[in-house]
Amino acid sequence: MSLSNAHRPTNTRERYRLMAAAASRPFAAGAIAVPLVLPALGYLSGDVRIMFTVHLFLGAFWFGTAVLGAVVLGPVMGSLSAEANAEFAEGFVPKMNLLMEPVSVGVVGSGVGLASMMGLWSSPTPSLWAALVIAVALLALGFGPLHKFTAGMFDEIAADDTDHERLAALNKKYGMLSLVELALMVVIVATMSGLRWGF
Repeated sequence: MSLSNAHRPTNTRERYRLMAAAASRPFAAGAIAVPLVLPALGYLSGDVRIMFTVHLFLGAFWFGTAVLGAVVLGPVMGSLSAEANAEFAEGFVPKMNLLMEPVSVGVVGSGVGLASMMGLWSSPTPSLWAALVIAVALLALGFGPLHKFTAGMFDEIAADDTDHERLAALNKKYGMLSLVELALMVVIVATMSGLRWGF
């Protein structure tokens, strides 16, 4: 579905309905289900190797997307004309918004589950506590200001009277905050190293 026939959403439910239609319903269903179902299956398997693979796969995807968004896509979108920016955002924002929030939940959930399966919570190390705190901070960032910015971007591209200045401003704020997200991810990767060596 093209957003050319859409309108500015009036509430959250309508926004997600329009996003799912813009991204395509099969994509929306897979983007939500896969990152949430994989950790559940990994945990139910009782096999640490499977859970580790799930956590590594989702974590690498989240980290890679954060690098791409902060270092490549953000600057590129910022350099486009207002019309080109809106056209790119029309295809990009719905898919990313529907995909990355479930991925972040899947990464954190699989990490907590993996630590449980490995018995790490019985005697948590400073690295484990640090990883948990940063994971919660990343979720708060993703479901808080980053979500607010992407929702605002979607509202503008779905509107008949797109405010290109607001769209550009939201994109700039999203890009800057993505750098904070990326920095937190680098730190959490360092805590993973700490866990590997028993710190």
